[in-house]
Amino acid sequence: MSTKPSVSSPLVQHTAWQRLCVSDLDRLYPLLAAYIQQPSLADSVTELVVDFSSSEYAWPNDYPPDESGEPSLGVAGDLVREHVCSLGLGDIATKAMLHVLRLWTNRQEPPRGWQLGDLPFEPHYLQDEFAALAAVVLLSLCKNLSTLHIAQPMSGFSPILEDYFLKNNYGLMQAPGLQNLKKVEVLPGAWVYSDIVYGQLEFLRIFQYFHRLPAINAISIDSCQEYQSYHCTFIPRTGNMKTLKLEHIDMDDSFLELLISIPKVLVELKVSLGGKENIDGGLPRTRPHAIGRALRQHKETIATLDLDLDLCVSEFVCKGEVRDDPDDEDSDIGTFGRDYYKMDQETRLLVQKTPVDLESYGWTIGSLHEFPSLTHLSVGIYTLLGPPESRGERLARQPPFRLIDALPPSLESFCLYGYKKGENLDVDEHVNEFIDNREAKFPRLKEVRGIEEEFPGVAQLFPEDSHFDRITSGMEEEEEGSNQWKTPEFPSEWKPVEQ
Repeated sequence: MSTKPSVSSPLVQHTAWQRLCVSDLDRLYPLLAAYIQQPSLADSVTELVVDFSSSEYAWPNDYPPDESGEPSLGVAGDLVREHVCSLGLGDIATKAMLHVLRLWTNRQEPPRGWQLGDLPFEPHYLQDEFAALAAVVLLSLCKNLSTLHIAQPMSGFSPILEDYFLKNNYGLMQAPGLQNLKKVEVLPGAWVYSDIVYGQLEFLRIFQYFHRLPAINAISIDSCQEYQSYHCTFIPRTGNMKTLKLEHIDMDDSFLELLISIPKVLVELKVSLGGKENIDGGLPRTRPHAIGRALRQHKETIATLDLDLDLCVSEFVCKGEVRDDPDDEDSDIGTFGRDYYKMDQETRLLVQKTPVDLESYGWTIGSLHEFPSLTHLSVGIYTLLGPPESRGERLARQPPFRLIDALPPSLESFCLYGYKKGENLDVDEHVNEFIDNREAKFPRLKEVRGIEEEFPGVAQLFPEDSHFDRITSGMEEEEEGSNQWKTPEFPSEWKPVEQ
């Protein structure tokens, strides 16, 4: 019976970690080996921060062939190598990880006098690829991980990490990880204009990394835009998550409709459009009736609905045609992965589809009266009743219902974004009728906001007053970006278990 060599580290001996950040790699390396040697040490980790926002990666064909008869990489290196080989990621990914591990273990100190900008003394991708390797090892070992924070790099993830995410999500690993992962939070990576412009994100790829995990409950994304996406297909009703929070994002209604269709059962949905600048300028096309069609798929289960879309709702956009229901689109199977696509087809939740008459929605999200589980509703006034005409004094088209008839009797909390008494006569009529009939129509309603006093949404907090317009108008530099949503920050420090 063989005994694994011991890894001695004060970091390991005296600290049980609740949160780890894939950042300080020299600090992390001995911890990886200790977790491999004694897996129970990793049981305390429930939160992991993965920030590769400034990363560069090699591609699989950049790696040299495997070297036979490799010498020992030292105690820690040998432990990590053995674990990597046990993951079952396949020859290409495994060889790539072993090559990165070998380079990292044998790396040398910078030559005397070396400075940033000098010719590199090691492969330019080494730091970032080893960070990806370390992340894979942690994801496979931390069995109680419940929250994963991801800062999305502009160039996408390392092939090493992406391969792990996909194979793990589809149950193709010998020992699957992330079985207790409940929440994924995604922010854009830090780059030169990140305080002003949305981060560019492959939304559907993020969903494909996690949507089948058994415990996944929520995916949250902030300050990102859909921009020339490579991935444009997803099988509806295949996701296990029940909560979607897409805040201060930028995407057209057709793409948003596709995201809403992914969960098998959706209980909570929060979407806000706007707050930063699109990289090409302008606003996304948002037709409330398209969003309403997507919501009807989940009308029996949605309990909390928060739609702050009014910044992008206009008469001009609503006059445009809404494309066909995206439910059966399969034109992008190749980028999705044919085997993965087939696996999702086999496990999708089959529901009876009923034709949707978009004319019955007008230019609104449609009536929510037949949403029996809906208790908390926050919505923009023009998303609910349709856009105003050009002067704003009237609605461009009367909705096919009265406000009081469009709300469910189950409602307990109601908030109207952007309503200001006296601005629009048609809206005033609907709101006054709601006030007069509130108690009779909604006996459970305890909280109402945005009726007596304006409750600002994105359209009021971050109006279409672009950073680029301010520059060309000659405003002072310190004022630039002052009217932008401030993206929240991830925790950046390791956190020990509280005693």
